[in-house]
Amino acid sequence: MNSMTTSDLILSATVVLLRDGPQGVEVFLVRRHAESGFMAHATVFPGGKVDVADFDAAAAGLDPAGCAARLGLDDPAAARSLHVAAVRELHEESHVLLARYPDGRLPDAGEVAEIDGRLEALRDGHRLAGADYHRVLAEARLTPALDLLVPFAHWVTPRAQQRRFDTWFFAAALPDHQNAAMDKHETTAACWSTPRAAIEDHLRGGEIHLPPPTQHTLHRFAGLPAASRQLLDSLDENGPGPRIQPHHFAQPPQGPAIVLPDDPAHPDHASWTAQYGKPARRHRFAMVAGRFVYSG
Repeated sequence: MNSMTTSDLILSATVVLLRDGPQGVEVFLVRRHAESGFMAHATVFPGGKVDVADFDAAAAGLDPAGCAARLGLDDPAAARSLHVAAVRELHEESHVLLARYPDGRLPDAGEVAEIDGRLEALRDGHRLAGADYHRVLAEARLTPALDLLVPFAHWVTPRAQQRRFDTWFFAAALPDHQNAAMDKHETTAACWSTPRAAIEDHLRGGEIHLPPPTQHTLHRFAGLPAASRQLLDSLDENGPGPRIQPHHFAQPPQGPAIVLPDDPAHPDHASWTAQYGKPARRHRFAMVAGRFVYSG
């Protein structure tokens, strides 16, 4: 039976879109709408939860077993749905479409705009049904290209939060002849930025306000190759790695913090470090001037 939840967790996918800029690799960031039910106002990567229609939608490039192997999951249907959801959510929130025509070609910006117009006509307010999305792609003879996604991280919302997500992070290169843009429904701003520039803007209290998973990813990317192709190859070689489930931690007198599993203050740190052979270390986000700041 298809399921979009794992116990109390909601399956979701996030995509870091990459391109090469004058200062090195750049990532595409969006600011979530004030009315978003999760991470309102936050600056994040495009993404969202798996839709039931993602399980049965046409897709190519990887079969369910291949998707499961890449994610280290024993549920091929769920693994495939995560890849499909990643393509769909990236398209909906950035107007970038990782899909191929029967001849193997990816659509150009004009063709994506035409498809976006068809999708816009099917919206119910801000909502676009997953079944409608996949039907429009099928009518355009486009099939999601799952092999263009590189999974590189797996985050789970802390236990203390009421609404919890089981989120897989993917990276992908901006296709030639396509452009990324704000979707105007779920987001209120968008930009391309180098990882370091985004972090610096967050630290000085600028327009970019990074939640811990996004900030952690940017710190990680800042230390990797500065060209998108080499960065993707590096991520692909290392795979998603262990699941990261942060923990809310009070550290008086400084205030609240979010600690990662290898931090000694995390309740699972002993078993986590033993399982993955990693030494315990201070690895957390501390609250500074109303923003969480990475101090790993």
